[in-house]
Amino acid sequence: MEKFLEALKQKIRSKEGLSPKMQDILDACVVLFSTKGFSNTSTKDIAKAANVAEGTIYKHFGTKENLLYATIFPILRDIISTEALAQVQQFRSSAENAPFERFVAFIVRKDVMMPEEHFQSGKIFLTEMMYDKQRCQEFITMIPKDLIEGIYAILDGYKEKNEIVDWPNPVIWQFIMSILFGNHLTHYVLFTDTKRDKEAEITYLTQQIVKGLSPDKQ
Repeated sequence: MEKFLEALKQKIRSKEGLSPKMQDILDACVVLFSTKGFSNTSTKDIAKAANVAEGTIYKHFGTKENLLYATIFPILRDIISTEALAQVQQFRSSAENAPFERFVAFIVRKDVMMPEEHFQSGKIFLTEMMYDKQRCQEFITMIPKDLIEGIYAILDGYKEKNEIVDWPNPVIWQFIMSILFGNHLTHYVLFTDTKRDKEAEITYLTQQIVKGLSPDKQ
C-alpha cells in the first residue's frame, strides 16, 4: 500500500466516533476508489471488501457520495494541510536567489518524479473532476490557503524582478498547473502504456512553462 493511502487509512483509524465496522467500510472505500475510481465502485463492492452487509453502509453513511464528501474528503484535507506547510517551505527555499527557470524546474521535477503508485490515489478524484464540476470545486477547497499564499508570494517576487508576465497570480498558477495536470492526464489516464523519458519530460515541461510566462509574451 502506497504511503499516501496508508496515511489516509491511519487517519481513519484515529478518527473519533467511528466503530470498527465504520472504519472497515472507509478503509475499503479508500482502496476501491483509488483502484477502480469513484463512479466504478458500487456499494456492493464496498460491502464485500469491508465484509459487511450492504445495508450497514446505508445505515451509517446513507449514500456513496456521503462516504466521499462527509468522511474521506475531510480526512484527506487534514493530510494535505499538514504536507502543505512543508511544501511551501521547500518552494520558498528553491526560489530564494534563484532564476524563475530553476524554480519551475524544481516544481516540475518534484511532480514528474513522484512515485507512480502515488497517483493511484488520484483516481479517487481525477476521473470525477473531468466530468463533475461540483466534485472539482470540492477538491479545490481542500488546497490549503497557506500553500496558495506562499506560492503567490513567490510569484510576486518574480514579477517584481520582471522575470515573468504581470498577470494575476491565480492566472499564472492555473497556467502552470494546467500543464502539469495535462501531463498526468496523458500518462495516467489516456495513454498509460506509453514509455516515458522523465528527464526529457522535465526539460520540455519546464521550457513550456517558462516560455509561456516570459515577459516577452505579454
